[in-house]
Parts: sequence; C-alpha cells; structure tokens
Amino acid sequence: MIDHLLKFISTNYPYLLGGIGGAFLTILYNRWGNRIKKMDCCYVDDDTITKIPILTDTGEQHNNIYTKEFHLKNTTGKDIASFKIIFEFDADAKIIKQDTFCKTGKNAIKAKNKKPSESSYIIKNFNRNEEFRFYFDIANVSNDHYNVTEADCLGFKIVVKDKRKPTIKNKSKVVTKDMINL
Repeated sequence: MIDHLLKFISTNYPYLLGGIGGAFLTILYNRWGNRIKKMDCCYVDDDTITKIPILTDTGEQHNNIYTKEFHLKNTTGKDIASFKIIFEFDADAKIIKQDTFCKTGKNAIKAKNKKPSESSYIIKNFNRNEEFRFYFDIANVSNDHYNVTEADCLGFKIVVKDKRKPTIKNKSKVVTKDMINL
C-alpha cells in the first residue's frame, strides 16, 4: 500500500507542485486574503444619570438620561481611507450630548444627526490598531436598544462586542434598630 502511494507521488509530483498545485495555492491565498475583514466596536460602559423626569433650561422634559461609551478599533489589518459609522438608539430617544476622542484630540470629528436618535461620523485615514472613542448622553430611553453600522466602505464590516463589566447590585434590607447593632 505504501509502495503504491510513494510510486504515485514520485510520478505525479511535477503536476502537484507545478500548475495544478500552484493554481490551488493561489486560489486559497486569494480567498483568505480578500475575505471581508472585521472591525471591532466595543460597547464598553453605560451608566444611569437619572431615572426621574428632568426639565431642562430650554423647557424640554426628559424622562431619563443614560450615558454610553463605545470604542472603535481598526482590527482589519489594513489602513482605511474613509468610511462612515452610524450609531442609532431607541426610536423615541434623543441624543443630548456626544463627544469623540481620537489621536488628534477631543471632538476632532463632527457628528451629523439626521434624526434625534441617530448620530453618524465620517472617519478618514483610520490606520491599523488605532482607536476612536465615542461618548453619548441619551435621554428618553425606553427599550435600551442600539445599533452600530458602517456605510460608504468596502472590504470590512463592524462587529459590535459587549465589553461592559458586570456590576454587583448591593442588596439592602430594612431592619429594626436592634438588628443593626448585632
């Protein structure tokens, strides 16, 4: 059995290493190298500013206010000339404050808001392993839903990962004065 296998390999190795083998290796390399890359957008932190209704200085009332933080990191392995990232929250929510931070400084890129619950940014010259941070204060959150997507780009997609640290809620209990002193 082994003799037949060695004889087959010795008679056919020019074909395996030549045209057929080279074409097969080229196809594998192109499929692996030209696949759609993934860019990580991590949902890092969220916090509740208030859950009670608040009246602003302009006379607008917000039922609640939450803060959310996202980190976008170029994990694609290539430099990207330009693309648009879109953050969208609950339909009835309103973004009341938004900040960005990158290597050029705070709020170096400006947001374009088509809807009160949506914010989009055009990111240019995004090099490998660079990071952008996005901070949002959002009012009137009902379902706490969000969506992060990309637009005007080729060769990659944004994958959202939840990297929030679990918080431990302290359980409190009403007791009598006698129980406190024990």
